Amino acid sequence: MGDYAQTLKKFQYQLACRSQAPCANKDEADLSSKQAAEEVWARVAMNRQLLDHMDSWTAKFRNWINETILVPLVQEIESVSTQMRRMGCPELQIGEASITSLKQAALVKAPLIPTLNTIVQYLDLTPNQEYLFERIKELSQGGCMSSFRWNRGGDFKGRKWDTDLPTDSAIIMHVFCTYLDSRLPPHPKYPDGKTFTSQHFVQTPNKPDVTNENVFCIYQSAINPPHYELIYQRHVYNLPKGRNNMFHTLLMFLYIIKTKESGMLGRVNLGLSGVNILWIFGE
Repeated sequence: MGDYAQTLKKFQYQLACRSQAPCANKDEADLSSKQAAEEVWARVAMNRQLLDHMDSWTAKFRNWINETILVPLVQEIESVSTQMRRMGCPELQIGEASITSLKQAALVKAPLIPTLNTIVQYLDLTPNQEYLFERIKELSQGGCMSSFRWNRGGDFKGRKWDTDLPTDSAIIMHVFCTYLDSRLPPHPKYPDGKTFTSQHFVQTPNKPDVTNENVFCIYQSAINPPHYELIYQRHVYNLPKGRNNMFHTLLMFLYIIKTKESGMLGRVNLGLSGVNILWIFGE
């Protein structure tokens, strides 16, 4: 069985698909939103033409998440479930077993299934494991998460999505943070392995310390509907709310790393020789 961390590191460049087509009757709202976004971006970059690239960057970024995280994750989950059945543990099927049972199994069966602990980190988001695995599978289909719904999720067992289930934004943010947890070196301050999440993601009701110039994080200031802000060097960057808020906030986070942090997140290079995500910005 291949090492899952290595599997995730492999990224095949694929043509990005177009962003979702905007509705015809919201030109004014789009213009207002674009002007608001321009004002926020102008605070981190002199180039006013940056927003001309935003659709392209967003499509490439969605494709990167899909190909680098979601597709390999689904493949590895299915592989581990097959191994569980062969080992005589059908009660530990991912998507059926509770997250508590899976965490226990990850400890007990680590020598036999070393990737299970990594998978458990991705699944540790909601008690409803069946919904989470099904939704991750749905999002991984079609190239660039065409089924993604920023402020809700998918139908489940014949019922409409409701707020007891995570939004697609929450799922994508969680797997993105978990992936970077796996790529950052272990830190004694974060024994749970959440090195990236602990330092660079804050979710309400917790609040980031905006007075600390070393704080560089994505701040989820609202859960339903989800809304994200960026904190960098004592400044709050609040991009327009709505369907692209999460993607654009993450893009700004990565753009700052590329242009102001020499492509480095701590000791990890996010460029070609490392995580290989900064290519989405082109030259």
